[in-house]
Amino acid sequence: MNKLAIVLLSPLAIARLLVAVLFTFALYLIVTSIDIFAPKKPEKLLWKFMGCWSRNMLSIMGVKVHVEIEEKPDKPALILSNHRSYIDIFINLAINPGRIIAKKEVASWPLIGRGIKIYDVLQIDRSSMNSRIENIRKMENVLLSNQSLIIYPEGTTHRGPGIGPIRESTYRIASSNNFPVYPVAIEYKNPDDAWVGKDLFVPHFIRRAGVIKRHVGVKVGKSIQTTDNKELKAYVEGFMQRETMHMREQFDRQNEKR
Repeated sequence: MNKLAIVLLSPLAIARLLVAVLFTFALYLIVTSIDIFAPKKPEKLLWKFMGCWSRNMLSIMGVKVHVEIEEKPDKPALILSNHRSYIDIFINLAINPGRIIAKKEVASWPLIGRGIKIYDVLQIDRSSMNSRIENIRKMENVLLSNQSLIIYPEGTTHRGPGIGPIRESTYRIASSNNFPVYPVAIEYKNPDDAWVGKDLFVPHFIRRAGVIKRHVGVKVGKSIQTTDNKELKAYVEGFMQRETMHMREQFDRQNEKR
């Protein structure tokens, strides 16, 4: 997209950003009030607000999600998703509510830090091998407490096609404890929606949020529960690779017809 197009489309992107900020702040005030004044933390109500926030953020940004579910994640599980964009977080929280992960330093950010505390967002430190071992222990504890955990095992966004290298320590978390795992495949109709490399957030947001409608394909696979690390790896990576490539082929055919 050239610079002129970015300028022409930026009013829509800026308007969406303002609406997203105002909507987020309004829900933040409600959730914070509940957390402060409720005698006992009403987790079900708080998670309903999280789902509401995620679904509305997708709508505000003009993201149309096309979902296919082979098996609904209706039990605490490890949810493994490939990673294309920051939008993936809203998608997974809208479809598969669960604890998410954030960098440790994010907890010190104004307002966001409070939200992280309310929703028990898992804070991880990637600074050393010892901290990585501690991170794995924290992830295991979330699952052992019968809560779902959403992880992007590629560790970073990947434009595709297909998936990027997977961190195998993620599989060991599940296989060593026999946790159920649900694989999720995400693919964007326009590959430019992927936020990767050295692309700065604001220019990327203005370029992509300025598009009237964006389409995303999502497929949730059947769960697998095994202590065999190799079996788990083959199933999860096979599903993500196969389904992202299949959606890519479908989107490419649609794009060619335009």
